[in-house]
Amino acid sequence: MYALADCNNFFVSCERVFDPTLNGKPVVVLSNNDGCAISRSNEAKALGIPMGCPAFQIKNYTTENVVMLSARHILYQDLSNRIMRILGEVAINLEVYSVDEAFFKLPFDDDVKNHKLLVTVVKNVQKYVGVPVSIGFAATRTLAKIASHVAKKDPSNVNRVMGLTRQDEIDSILARTKVDDIWGIGRKLNAKLLSCGIHDASQFVRLPKSYLQKIGNINLVRTQQELLGHDCVSINPVTIAHKSIMNSRTFGHVLKKKGDISDAVLSFAQSCAAQLRRERSAALTVTVYVRGDHFRKDLPFYSNSCSVKMQTHTASTIEIAQYALIAFNSIFRDEYFYRKVGVMVTDIIPVNEMQLNIFNAEQEVKHSRLMTAVDDINRRYGSKQIMLAPTLTKGEWAPQQNHFSHQSKTLRFYSGMNPRYAPRVTNVSIDERQNDEDRFDQRNA
Repeated sequence: MYALADCNNFFVSCERVFDPTLNGKPVVVLSNNDGCAISRSNEAKALGIPMGCPAFQIKNYTTENVVMLSARHILYQDLSNRIMRILGEVAINLEVYSVDEAFFKLPFDDDVKNHKLLVTVVKNVQKYVGVPVSIGFAATRTLAKIASHVAKKDPSNVNRVMGLTRQDEIDSILARTKVDDIWGIGRKLNAKLLSCGIHDASQFVRLPKSYLQKIGNINLVRTQQELLGHDCVSINPVTIAHKSIMNSRTFGHVLKKKGDISDAVLSFAQSCAAQLRRERSAALTVTVYVRGDHFRKDLPFYSNSCSVKMQTHTASTIEIAQYALIAFNSIFRDEYFYRKVGVMVTDIIPVNEMQLNIFNAEQEVKHSRLMTAVDDINRRYGSKQIMLAPTLTKGEWAPQQNHFSHQSKTLRFYSGMNPRYAPRVTNVSIDERQNDEDRFDQRNA
């Protein structure tokens, strides 16, 4: 039996944890550079504000005062990690699907026991983290996804837990589920199915397999089988490491100075190296890409990338940053303006499979010890306490974030929270929202 935990309006819910005055108000969290809506409260959805709505168009949907907030992804990830730890206490083979969703297997075969357990989980997440969560469970992950959606949308379901285990319930829900609400069916497949008169999931499950393979592929057949209650997708453990890691940023405005852009490259290389060490991995290849602004017709457009192989696999911030600068210098052109830069590391292997270079083994040992010390300090005192010198302060490449609230206040940080899910400090002073990303990222070593 599979379950899917899905946080309700996650980014907005995180903001409301720290600012309860937002409760009951239409709230929208904006993307990087305050571009468009990426999370909406139920009140904002009721006003007709669509997902992805550009920030400057939000006022066209209503005369009410909509609260727009700049995203704080570090903070959201921290709250997500706490929620996943709570889920991990009852889950078997937890799979973190996204920052606000996770699949897991349930420990019981009895539906009543599973329902009671999940109700307790929902209450614990609300009590210890403050974020509302909806959970659906069923025989397959695709059905669990639908059940979670029903649990979130049904106002009469006060427990926010929904089980799809009886066939009559499944048939009833599938008849009310639109084709484009089925997990794994995108816009193109939806258009094909609609053109053939297939509007809901109950019609979809009755289609011949040969037809599904013709308009799609084997994954579409597996989706159908999942809706019929046959488990076709194996759940992946959360411990699988990435095959590649990328960090990129679209700037708030076009940049031309080489120093400003190279500082961004160093910052992204630093983030890639830190994630490698968290996953106990090492990379061999560093790729840097640059891109102009194709919307600016008054500026010449330029886009390029460069990949450089290092001498050996490494997770050292110093080495990865050095090679990232080599790649960047080879593709930078003074005559162009730049809007986006990214750094990616590939050819990743586990640390225990690294082959050391006999010619610089001593240096690798020194780098390893230094990176361990840096990570320990950053875990204890905040994620950005020790950084490469050019990235200590946000430069011209920092994104536009003009919708932070500067209201000074003191919040009780998760009053009564179980110490397994919270830092030791319970009272935190917040002067500016820009700073609390680092402040709330403090953890005990």
